[in-house]
Order: sequence, then structure tokens, then C-alpha cells
Amino acid sequence: MATERRGKDSAGRKPAGELSVEEELKRAQAKIKLLEAQVDLLKKVEALERQKKR
Repeated sequence: MATERRGKDSAGRKPAGELSVEEELKRAQAKIKLLEAQVDLLKKVEALERQKKR
């Protein structure tokens, strides 16, 4: 029977400590865009809720 190898020697994502500066910057920029989009969505939802109360 074959030896179990799931999770061993995987070529998956690197641990956060091994990211290059460029990769960290790209990840941070993507997170900023996501957070800005979430803020915009919340503002729209709040505006719609205010309209309903009128």
C-alpha cells in the first residue's frame, strides 16, 4: 500500500513569514481595496435603511 503523503512536501502557499516585501505589499494593497469596498457597501446599506425610515 502507498505511503500517506497528504500535506507533506506540498507546494501550497508559503507561510506568512516567508513572503517577499513585494508580496507583502501586494497583499496589503489587496486588503485595503477589499476594506474600502466593504466601507462603501456599508454606506450604501445605511443610506437605504435611512430611506426606508422616512
